[in-house]
Amino acid sequence: MSQHLPTATEDDILNELNALVTLFSDAFPDAKIIRQTLPRQPEPNTFVIRFQSASIENETALTYVETREWQIIYVSGTAETDDQNVFRALRRSEKLTIGDPRMVIPINDGSLRYMRVANFGISQVAELEGEQKSGLGVLQTTVRKARDIETYEKITETGVRRS
Repeated sequence: MSQHLPTATEDDILNELNALVTLFSDAFPDAKIIRQTLPRQPEPNTFVIRFQSASIENETALTYVETREWQIIYVSGTAETDDQNVFRALRRSEKLTIGDPRMVIPINDGSLRYMRVANFGISQVAELEGEQKSGLGVLQTTVRKARDIETYEKITETGVRRS
């Protein structure tokens, strides 16, 4: 039997990205949530959620684990106190994800699957063009998946043959 590892599909990544956007939209209703692309002139109180990287690892003969990293970028205004606002927003993001005792994020693909939160790290506040302040969080998630294995027709009848 071949032990080939399936690769992440674009649908998996997009479904997980959408799950994160939903999570952040619900938790930060006053913030603007953007997928993937940081605008050149972002509005204050904006989160950008971006796919960063993926890896895949064998777990057992029947399962494998996909690990993904996501960039959580928060953009604040231009006031001197915005460093604090950026840290507060990133800290709330951290508590939203890794602070949840279940540490899981449901995937919005019609299944009962979820992403498990593995890690969340934040960076120093940076200044963007136009003197806006921003900060970066990196969220690491894992998803366990079953391998595609060959199935066989079940034996439904048995009997004894006499010679």
